[in-house]
Amino acid sequence: MTEPLVKIWYVSPQRLCNLACDYCVSTGDYAKSNLGHWKNHNDRENFATTVRWIAAQPFPVGVRLATLGEPFASPDFLEQAAWLTRQPNVRFVELLTNGTLLKSRLPRIAADTDFTKLSLWATHHHTQVPVARFIDNLAFAQNECGLFVVVNGLLFPDNADSIRELRTAAENAGLRFNLDPGYDPGTARGQHDDLPDMAPILATPAGIARAVELGADQDLLNINLLALADPGGRPCAAGHDYLFIGIDGEVYPCSRYYLQRHGRLGNTLDPGFRLTLRPESYQPCAARTGCCNKEDFLNLQPARDQARPYAPSLGWTGP
Repeated sequence: MTEPLVKIWYVSPQRLCNLACDYCVSTGDYAKSNLGHWKNHNDRENFATTVRWIAAQPFPVGVRLATLGEPFASPDFLEQAAWLTRQPNVRFVELLTNGTLLKSRLPRIAADTDFTKLSLWATHHHTQVPVARFIDNLAFAQNECGLFVVVNGLLFPDNADSIRELRTAAENAGLRFNLDPGYDPGTARGQHDDLPDMAPILATPAGIARAVELGADQDLLNINLLALADPGGRPCAAGHDYLFIGIDGEVYPCSRYYLQRHGRLGNTLDPGFRLTLRPESYQPCAARTGCCNKEDFLNLQPARDQARPYAPSLGWTGP
């Protein structure tokens, strides 16, 4: 019998980014930097320790390996990501990127990376990068390097034309396309009881209809709305075959539990820490506020029960 895959979302403390988006959700303790890679003197060492801990788990893992900034801006980060792709129990390593540095950086890591395990979740930042350049870089990653690539658009109330251009360009280049609602950076990690402030495009039926017309998945939008409103008490698989690791190595069933310090599983930096996953598939969500990250809310039972061969995050490997 094949062992079930455990998906891990790890947000590393690497902070360097080459863009300056005014809607960036890396704020507060998670703020990015345009000057340096690491905030604390031991961040790089702790990052490597956590990567080794992930690779040492006694079950197959799929990893969404994130940074607070841009992964391809950091040789240190890429070295660890490349090493992780070569580990036998690692099924995929997914990087979140702005797509601007791929042509210069991918050839540099090719010799040390198993590109068949590397996937890119590439978000287009419409105020920073021209669509043509963005798509050209991602087509290079997919067609020349053999990476699994997803073009991700962020829909705000004022950028529908940019999304149309992005979707058309992605389809013409043979690239997978996903559309997400854009979140307000001031509320993405805090209280978000007011939906128009949190995700403006989801605040009205007209906005939701526009999102679907531009390429968003209606079923996933419904789950997104459910999660933002109140997932409390709903069956969720987080903590069973999915977990979250924060920049400090703290391990929780999901990122919302991490922020609320509920259900701690341990810390990857503690010598001898052994993870114990919940044997039951589902447990009622105990979060005190809504859930805004798809990495988390795709573990709600309505999302898991969808009759589809893929989910647009954490190792999307469908057609």
